[in-house]
Amino acid sequence: MAYSQVGSRTWVLTATLVTTATVAAVAVRFGASPQTPAFCALAAGGVPLAFFDARTSRLPNVVTLPAYPVSLALLGAAALQGGGTGRFVHALIGMAVAVAFFGVLLLVSPAGIGMGDVKLAGPIGAYLGWLGATAFLAGLLAAWLLAAVTGLGLLLAHRADRKTQIPFGPFMIIGAFLAILAGTL
Repeated sequence: MAYSQVGSRTWVLTATLVTTATVAAVAVRFGASPQTPAFCALAAGGVPLAFFDARTSRLPNVVTLPAYPVSLALLGAAALQGGGTGRFVHALIGMAVAVAFFGVLLLVSPAGIGMGDVKLAGPIGAYLGWLGATAFLAGLLAAWLLAAVTGLGLLLAHRADRKTQIPFGPFMIIGAFLAILAGTL
């Protein structure tokens, strides 16, 4: 068996195990509430996307763009079932603010952030916005801190230099789940 096939199988197995663990953690976190399906869907789609971006430095439109209507539909259904119309408004605000913020970053530093990151920011912002301003800020801050620590570690290990580009999508997704799983409702 070729090395690339072994490496590919290892990535798939790892992504599957981490996705399963994340979906389970989200299900435990939210229990039998109307928002559980929405956050489980984020885990089921987001974790494999993080692995894909880490491996290819790409966040494909075929995944990021459908995440908008899916996140809004699932969070909307949760709002209707659980009387959380205020939370849904916060999700819409979170989506808009995250896309605007990442869009400005793209305009200011096109080499520092990709369009895929801007597209991913919307659904991530919606889920974090649903949980409130603190979760929203914590999730985004965690992403930046994790990316900075990773970049510094790669620099110190001489595995990267100042111009090395590191995919940011995995940090966005990890930061979001840190905030989601750490929060309380």
